[in-house]
Amino acid sequence: MPAEVTRELKVILSGINARIDQTLLKYDRSWKDYEKFVEESDPYGFRSLVVPPAMVRFVASIAKTPVAGVAGFPHGYVPVESKLKEIDVIAEGGGKEVDVVINVINVKSGKFDALEDELRKVVDHAHELGLGIKVIVETSALNDEELRKVSLAVAESGADFIKTNTGYGARGASLRDVVLIRRFVGDRIKVKASGGIRNAVDAAMFILVGADVIGTSSGIKIAEDAKRILELL
Repeated sequence: MPAEVTRELKVILSGINARIDQTLLKYDRSWKDYEKFVEESDPYGFRSLVVPPAMVRFVASIAKTPVAGVAGFPHGYVPVESKLKEIDVIAEGGGKEVDVVINVINVKSGKFDALEDELRKVVDHAHELGLGIKVIVETSALNDEELRKVSLAVAESGADFIKTNTGYGARGASLRDVVLIRRFVGDRIKVKASGGIRNAVDAAMFILVGADVIGTSSGIKIAEDAKRILELL
């Protein structure tokens, strides 16, 4: 491996924990499972713990790691008023960020005015409450032209991040998704790659092509993988 590649990989892997949004969004888990999730995740210094809105208050009360919630998850086709209420719940519960799923039906229908209206409402509301906001666009449902238009709309909205996938779509994130988003928006907005990222090599590759943050339910595995790889470099 060329020395410059080794150096860059070392930098990414040594700081990867701070780039991970460690996630538990399973509907069939108990409060005990969420408590265990916090206990196991907290020592790794992840960027955040992402949980359902109804679990934000509980998780925030026991976690040392910042907590984020999701709104309109996972399909995004609830009314915007419902998303605004979920954002309220997250803020009131002690969350620091919200990941909001867009209404992809508007995109597939060419109703970009409706998309922009939704974005304005959720972004402004989150920021008014002091929350960071990531907008999930579900790349698995979009063609390249739709992704271009959506990426530009999200960048224009003032959102803090564009996020690739929910993990509940037809596929997870791809490197191509991140490359295209970066081509469309440059450095105007941060990018979160999420969906199916389960090992340190894949996570590092997403960061190399332009992702700022990795969303995953496999954060601990990635952190341990990164540690083992660093020992070999």
